Amino acid sequence: MPRVTPSELGTGILGDMNICVLLAPYDSGRHCERMGLGPHHLLASIEPLLIRLGHHVRVDEITVPDPFLTEISTTFALCREIARRVHACREEGWMPLVLSGNCNAALGTVSGCGCAQTTVVWFDAHGEATTPDTTTSGFLDGMGISTLTGQCWQRLARTVPGFEPVPGERVLLVGARDVEPAEAGLLKRIGVRRVPRPHDLFDAFAPLKLGVDNLYLHLDLDVLDPHAAVANQWPTPDGPTIDDVTLAVGDLCRGTPVDAIGLASYNPGADRDGRALRAALAILEAALDPPVRRHAEGP
Repeated sequence: MPRVTPSELGTGILGDMNICVLLAPYDSGRHCERMGLGPHHLLASIEPLLIRLGHHVRVDEITVPDPFLTEISTTFALCREIARRVHACREEGWMPLVLSGNCNAALGTVSGCGCAQTTVVWFDAHGEATTPDTTTSGFLDGMGISTLTGQCWQRLARTVPGFEPVPGERVLLVGARDVEPAEAGLLKRIGVRRVPRPHDLFDAFAPLKLGVDNLYLHLDLDVLDPHAAVANQWPTPDGPTIDDVTLAVGDLCRGTPVDAIGLASYNPGADRDGRALRAALAILEAALDPPVRRHAEGP
């Protein structure tokens, strides 16, 4: 059962959001291994942060009941359950914060928010737009954006409640620099806007702002330059600093408060100095304190 932590336990005096932290502790269909260890590790620090900011916090864990785990079927089963939980959270007045091992959990989160109404801002070092026909690694988690936009896995994606392809024009990909040629071609063809540097995000988002009903913020921590923090086993040079991402997220959420957040691809074993964890906390605080409070209170 979910647990609820009263905001009176915290020291914040302005926060009054209901935030439901949804844990999806899987990596490549495997439960609590590698990046699947990330959600629980992050929660241990994120929950106290949210309480300190004065928010009401509920934590719920998502598991796949089938004991015979396979990457493809388990991933889509997980997305189906994430979509149901995200939709239920929003119906009950809770903002979903999804902590997942893999980025493709975003399929479930956006579907739960309503694909037709949701604009996506996606921070990542990678293109996330391979397909089964173009991938050279065979890594399903490299297909998050291509699946979300209806470019692959269409039959399985349609089993996710609320899914419909998100137009590429409503996806901003921030900080990606490890992008295969086929990915670059797909992203350009479907209209995904690539934003190389976080400080360009505000201007890139401006043309979309008036048409935004829901905003989903996706944070793959490997977007950071490895000199700033190492979040997983795929560090990619020439990325932004922690301050770069924190300031960009703060500016974005100050103008258009976020409706759901996904934090993905964190492997505690790779974060040997704890800097990626501290980065996650700083970025989340920028997103959730105080712009979203004003959104929750209404005009």
